Amino acid sequence: MSASSNDKVDGVQKVAAFLLSLDKEISAKVMRSLDPKVVSRVAEAMTDLDGGLCTPEAVDGLYLDIANTVYKRTGVRSQDDFELHEILAGTYGDEEAARVVGEIHERRRREQPFGFLDGCSTELVTRLLADEPVSVVSLILSHVSPHVSAAVLGSFDEERALATVKRMTQVSPPNVDCLLSMADDLRDRVRALAAMPAPPDPSESLRTIADLLNHSVGDLEKNVMGCLDELEGELVDQVRGFMFTWDDLATIDRRAMQKILASVETQTLSLALKGSSQEVEANIMENLSSRVRDMVADERELAGSVPLADVQAARSEIMSAVRALMDAGDFTPARAGQEMVS
Repeated sequence: MSASSNDKVDGVQKVAAFLLSLDKEISAKVMRSLDPKVVSRVAEAMTDLDGGLCTPEAVDGLYLDIANTVYKRTGVRSQDDFELHEILAGTYGDEEAARVVGEIHERRRREQPFGFLDGCSTELVTRLLADEPVSVVSLILSHVSPHVSAAVLGSFDEERALATVKRMTQVSPPNVDCLLSMADDLRDRVRALAAMPAPPDPSESLRTIADLLNHSVGDLEKNVMGCLDELEGELVDQVRGFMFTWDDLATIDRRAMQKILASVETQTLSLALKGSSQEVEANIMENLSSRVRDMVADERELAGSVPLADVQAARSEIMSAVRALMDAGDFTPARAGQEMVS
């Protein structure tokens, strides 16, 4: 990996790779000088290092990057509370540093009582305000950054969002003490909410079931879907919406099918097509070159009868290729019930 390709790697990964390239005692000394807020991230990166950073060439690139940084004039950036306290404490002592930082906090608290919400994730703020009255939400959104306001409004249904926006145009803010009281209460609730696990996304369990069934063998898929259909028909539709099965290969367009087949060997195809539906077989064969099509047909005939487990293993390999394309964003299958128009 060259120095230029190092630029594409996460900074925490670079730090982890650099530290691992040093003698352990020197690495420990450097670690002790890092900002405590990033130490855990660097340590975690050391256990899951990007493979591209492990070569001698990549390490040379890191050393070159560091040398260029050390000997290059840099700009300045805003300091966080920890860094500011360190600067002030070095000159005036800890007590005076704490007093100055405290004064800054209090001034910001009065000028921007809900400003702390800008430092929270929009998902957390959305959960916090989900059940608040429109009057309260409109007041709070009038005091936070546009990206937070937009995220919260986007989580509302149309009627609630419009009512909130309308109320924001008519907001008459209460006195400062009232705003500060509301902000303090909200801050406590943010802390409590942040300490709680996020509510589970119901779709995640359905995705897990769909993925399990995509990897299943034998009649497991049919049996599970049959039981779900008896208990709750709607669940079946939702699970199928997250699934992509072997039979769905019959519906893939030419471009996507050719991407899938590009990574599949002819022997695997010849096994996977045994016992396949005419629709799936036709869509696969039509997207092969005439030479490869003949090779698959010959290998399929020469193989004769094969164990069902071998067929399922071959299909699983092809489905893995499909899922890899899906994960990479190179292929998005139509979900159940989704009408496709060309």
